Amino acid sequence: DFMRSLISNMDFRSLEVRLFKAKQLFLFLLEEQLEDSGGAQQGFISGEQLLLELRAGGIQLEQEVAIRLELQHIPPLDLLDFLAYLPLFMLIHKSVISNPLEDVNHL
Repeated sequence: DFMRSLISNMDFRSLEVRLFKAKQLFLFLLEEQLEDSGGAQQGFISGEQLLLELRAGGIQLEQEVAIRLELQHIPPLDLLDFLAYLPLFMLIHKSVISNPLEDVNHL
């Protein structure tokens, strides 16, 4: 009964729009990766591309070293992984859009 009430109150159009935008951001990251590396695994975001996005978003230098070590143990991200970390990617995207030329680390 609880699930039925949740589903009946859900705005599926809004969900569809948000998922479409999330997929567009994922495809944009894939496109950037292919332009930069050329030999990337198709359909997956590499650890290097993720680190590049984190740098653009303002990651701190101390965090970069730790993240680089962690990324060595993580396989490339597919769309489902990306959706799981969507809040992080949205934070990075907003940071880059609001301050494209800023060189201050604040993530």
